[in-house]
Amino acid sequence: MVRSPITSGPAPKQSKAAASAATVGDVAALAGVSRATVSYTFTQPDRVSPELRERVLAAADELGYVGNDAARRLRVGHSLALGLLVSNMSNPVYAEIAAGAEAAAAAHGRFILVVNSDESSARERAYVKFFESQQVSGIIAAPVGDVPAELLGLRERGTPFVLVGVAPGPHSYPAISGDNEQGGYLAASHLIAQGRRRLVFVGGPHPHVDLRLAGAQRAVAEFPAPASLEIIRVQVQTAKTGEAVARTLLRRPASSFPDGIVAGNDLLALGLLHGLIVGGIQVPADLSLVGYDDIEFADFAIVPLTTIRHPSATLGASAVRILLGIESEQDTKGRFEPELVVRATSLPVSGSDHP
Repeated sequence: MVRSPITSGPAPKQSKAAASAATVGDVAALAGVSRATVSYTFTQPDRVSPELRERVLAAADELGYVGNDAARRLRVGHSLALGLLVSNMSNPVYAEIAAGAEAAAAAHGRFILVVNSDESSARERAYVKFFESQQVSGIIAAPVGDVPAELLGLRERGTPFVLVGVAPGPHSYPAISGDNEQGGYLAASHLIAQGRRRLVFVGGPHPHVDLRLAGAQRAVAEFPAPASLEIIRVQVQTAKTGEAVARTLLRRPASSFPDGIVAGNDLLALGLLHGLIVGGIQVPADLSLVGYDDIEFADFAIVPLTTIRHPSATLGASAVRILLGIESEQDTKGRFEPELVVRATSLPVSGSDHP
């Protein structure tokens, strides 16, 4: 054990009472360093030289410093915490992912630290650095867009992550997601099976939404009778945005008004539903509407929302198990298939929902 330069012999043994009361100042005195060095050792270890860090940890051990959990984390290289990075916690789907992750983590003696970038790439990068400073043992990431470079760098330094989403191109990290293309196909196929022909897809700039749009386009292309799919792009997928799109649609003449809408998520769909009803449109008599995710509010809307069920809690739980090495990405194949949930915003269809 490395002794402090200010001691000339063995340090006096601490009583249990003294050990439990040890402070940062006590550790600093025994190690012969400043209080700031002790603080940095436990919170920003990269700012402390290996030699000083060892002295601080040795002193903390000898004193029984109450920051032992931080000391243990530095010795073993990680904590019992896992990080969860989401792009927008106001979307209930991320709360469901977090709930699934937390349940799986608790079952294995782990904890979840949840951070919300609020659609900001800059905040996202800052949170990745925060996770590194806390030495989390793994990260579950549902980023704003592509995987940030900081997260890839952290993986190279030994901290694994799981992407909850679609990986862009070849990748060496695990990525799990529902089949968004198939979900979009199910949504548009359902509307076409009702006799809807003037379809609109409303969605934001996200890889998942792009796949949902591709599925809707495939459904329209496969249908033998004439059908169209108009695309309305929005910046954010919120209920407020959906209501604004509804007001825009209401200004159209009847000849160009849609009879079916696929929304990129349920929040958009609920905003559209509210705006259309306020504008005098009868849903589903005049227009059918399908959302995506099956959040809790979908079933409690003034007109219960037809939607595509997305297994969000299952995704969160599987991500934790992958990080802990309990299962692999390959083990999840087929587990996250989307499901059409028909409610009152679309007309009942006799027989198959597929054209």
